[in-house]
Amino acid sequence: MGRHHAQAIARLGPSAKLVAVADPSVSAREAICTTFPGTEPFESHDELLARVHPDVVHVCTAPDTHEAIAAAAISAGCHVYVEKPFVTTTAAARRLFALAAEREVTACVGHQLLFEPAARELFETLPVLGEVVHVESYFSFRTVRRSPDGRAPLRADQQLIDILPHSVSLLLRAVAASARGETELMHVEVGPAGTVHALVRRGGITGTLVVTLEGRPIESYVKIVGTNGTLHADFIRGTVQRQIGPGTSGIDKALAPFRVARQLIAGTSKALGGRVLKRQRSYPGLTQIFSTYYASISTNAESPTSPEEILDTVRICENIAHRLTNPAPDAAAIEGGPRLILVTGGTGFLGRSVVRALNARRVRVRVLARRLPAEWERAQGVEYVACDLADEVSAQHMEDVDVVIHCAAETAGGKAAHERNSIGATERLVRAAAKAGVRTLVHVSSLAVLASSPARKTLDESSALEVASDRCGPYVWGKLESERIAVALGAELGLDVKIVRPGAIIDDDRFEPPGRLGKRLGNVFVAVGPRRSRIGTVDVDFAGRAIAWMATHVADAPAVINLLTPDLPTRRELIARLRRANPDISVVWLPRALVQMLSWLAMPLQRVLRPGSPPINIARAFSSQTYDTRRAAVLAELATASASDIPDTTEADKLHVADEEIAVV
Repeated sequence: MGRHHAQAIARLGPSAKLVAVADPSVSAREAICTTFPGTEPFESHDELLARVHPDVVHVCTAPDTHEAIAAAAISAGCHVYVEKPFVTTTAAARRLFALAAEREVTACVGHQLLFEPAARELFETLPVLGEVVHVESYFSFRTVRRSPDGRAPLRADQQLIDILPHSVSLLLRAVAASARGETELMHVEVGPAGTVHALVRRGGITGTLVVTLEGRPIESYVKIVGTNGTLHADFIRGTVQRQIGPGTSGIDKALAPFRVARQLIAGTSKALGGRVLKRQRSYPGLTQIFSTYYASISTNAESPTSPEEILDTVRICENIAHRLTNPAPDAAAIEGGPRLILVTGGTGFLGRSVVRALNARRVRVRVLARRLPAEWERAQGVEYVACDLADEVSAQHMEDVDVVIHCAAETAGGKAAHERNSIGATERLVRAAAKAGVRTLVHVSSLAVLASSPARKTLDESSALEVASDRCGPYVWGKLESERIAVALGAELGLDVKIVRPGAIIDDDRFEPPGRLGKRLGNVFVAVGPRRSRIGTVDVDFAGRAIAWMATHVADAPAVINLLTPDLPTRRELIARLRRANPDISVVWLPRALVQMLSWLAMPLQRVLRPGSPPINIARAFSSQTYDTRRAAVLAELATASASDIPDTTEADKLHVADEEIAVV
């Protein structure tokens, strides 16, 4: 964010100049100083304030450091611009404003959405709406799953708290522009997956706030309804749709959608075209809020974000944050019993399903994850421990563990990332488990590690593995080497290793097409391959139950299993599911012959454009294989039985067919 600030300041021309930067990171300081010559670097803000006397200090650090750094700058006689959230508590905000008043300086907060073109148009047009009767602020947000530097990002609830001030500040500015009095927070409701509903009242105006991590598509808007029309400010596209006038006649009702559509098309084209022409990569409102704030300092005017507005925003965000991080207490954790199962990657797509299935079997569970999940993401009675498997796994993590289920793996990045977070992590985990006396490891591999076979040849658990060569992508290579290490090291250290190779994992309730089916481009899905060919998939709930059954029935579990839906779906059936999940999507089928031809053309082109990377065989990436699902069908019957049922030894024996042959392969 600091780099965005520096770029925005530079765009202001002669009215402002970046003179110094403080950052404990040497590379960060060097990057700023290289981009903006003449900027003086410092390791700490204290050193900067002692050596330089700027007019304004921008605080772009972590929220829990804002108060201390802003207070130091104010004490040095500087005006401060503090990134949102301003501070984490109302008490801290009051202390800063009291100090600013004493030192006769001002404070501004990073609510740049208030200064984007859409917001300016919204508030300029607001008077024509007549008496305001409803205000709504909505933000659907996608959490960051991976930081660019490879470190674990903030957990979901902390990310929500971080972006919350945007929607709150917009709502408060809208109700304050429509009514007098003090702003009251009437009610807050937090849903099970991080959807926040809040009710705010000021005078006779009631406003609603909705911030959600799950709602789709991604949207950010403010809607104001009055007695003489409605305004809808869209902050994703930078547009405002106006419906001015009572709109009560039949012709008004009929023409309203066409008026809105025209405004949306014209406004979006203008806003996005302007960003492209200006090569604008940072946030649209930054330069405007900086310019307004600096002008207020020069003219000794009020800050563009008033203390009252900032205090109200902090107070409401503090209340919501308390509800997010301190939910009602759950029932007591699952008690005792000697069995404790440790699940790595238990907060991921498959891992969550495994944890739910273990919970249903009343098993004690400990989850290792790079970052602790938000409260609403935690399963009742489960112990969550922060642990990066790329580092050493401590003995404490393995204490009392009977079985380890290893779901964690790298899912993105190049070979270096997979070497660290898949291959190296697996080796460290196996060694730590064996050292702690763990008896069994259930290692989750991938069906992709099997070597491709000629057409019509069936792959099963005894089929050969892929050869680790340049034709393996980083993900398959990581899974392949991780499986080999788990098996070899387990045998060396006396650990019973069970290998589970799931096919493409899908969720029937929230269907997303598997990669081998094709590629989505906007609202068009390009399907590849023969409609009747089958794809090796497995439902996430079944996969979770199957892995949980293996971990709780290790004596009956097979050494290796290709985990697939017993009745594999055809491409046509998967497309039908996609259409049911998204009725508006258009599907284009590419015949296999065309894909093969495109693949032949793409291979030499990739070698030229990416000389250091192996070319991707497009046809192979979308090809179908034939799989033997008999063992998976047996496991499906056993995994759906009640946790208290005694396993049918006759059925369980079928899981061990050819185990010796598989072990040799």
